[in-house]
Amino acid sequence: MTRLIVFAISVISLIGILSLRKFKEETVSNKKFSYVKEEKDWKKFKAAITPVKEEKKVVAKAPKATGVVVVLDTEELKNGKKLYAKCIVCHGKYGEGKTAQKAPKIGGQYAWYLEEQVVNMQKGVRVNKAMMPYIKKLSSQDISDISAYVAKLPWK
Repeated sequence: MTRLIVFAISVISLIGILSLRKFKEETVSNKKFSYVKEEKDWKKFKAAITPVKEEKKVVAKAPKATGVVVVLDTEELKNGKKLYAKCIVCHGKYGEGKTAQKAPKIGGQYAWYLEEQVVNMQKGVRVNKAMMPYIKKLSSQDISDISAYVAKLPWK
């Protein structure tokens, strides 16, 4: 307990010394305080930051891009999107998962990991009764295509 008290006093002393150094570096002025001058300085500062605030408001109001999520530039991704249509019910449009169905977030996950998990479910190494009706007839190419598509989805 004594060590803790000594440590606390040391830290407080160090903070005190550092803050005194700051006061030592500041210039001291004997000028009379002028509310009018301070108000002018404040208005000048406010005028300088107003354009920045306005720009932030414009950026905040800008519409969010809701267009293409995944660029379907290969046949693998096109097939993966078509096959993933069944998965949307539980995993969501963007692979965000749904807690009501106890479906995990899979969007943006590594393709190799997703592929491995689905293969393990097909083989019975990993048991998931809810997934079996959807994955039991998938070929290895289909699993690869879905995994590639889901890996391209944004991680939300």
